[in-house]
Amino acid sequence: MRGIRFAVCLLLLGCACASSQVSESVMKPYAGPPIRVVALSPGAGILQEAVGVELFNRDFTIVESSETAEIAGRFQLSEFEVSGSVGLAALREKNIDALLIVKSASGTDGRPQSATAKLISTRTSEVISTVSWQNGWGGQEGSILDRSKRKDVNGAAKEIAAALVRNLSR
Repeated sequence: MRGIRFAVCLLLLGCACASSQVSESVMKPYAGPPIRVVALSPGAGILQEAVGVELFNRDFTIVESSETAEIAGRFQLSEFEVSGSVGLAALREKNIDALLIVKSASGTDGRPQSATAKLISTRTSEVISTVSWQNGWGGQEGSILDRSKRKDVNGAAKEIAAALVRNLSR
């Protein structure tokens, strides 16, 4: 009888969990020229850098955020103006196809809690792929079950990059 109660408790605990979730938005399928060179937006942080690594692993050429900031500086643009029409034109002049912007919030355990990512075409200034990501959870915050369900930066970056690329190939 104790074994059955224990099994039921484990089952209930397992049901009180959720794995990470990815929400993809595509207004219309991307039909422009292939995206091969992606610039990382200046000052976005470690999750953006990790998504950049994952895109590199998928055969994209990545322009580091420091180089993107340097390009913006030549045109006297701030970090925030890089995604504007003048900033995107400056990136296009350097044969960059898209700008990646990732924003994230971390949980108390230092792992990402949620993130949004978008690719903006330097040719059309349109958002061509966008993703919203939320980390998983399980049981009480900080518990062993919770830690086993939550992804670290690399796990989050893999899911986000896969979704961004999937949106480009629809």
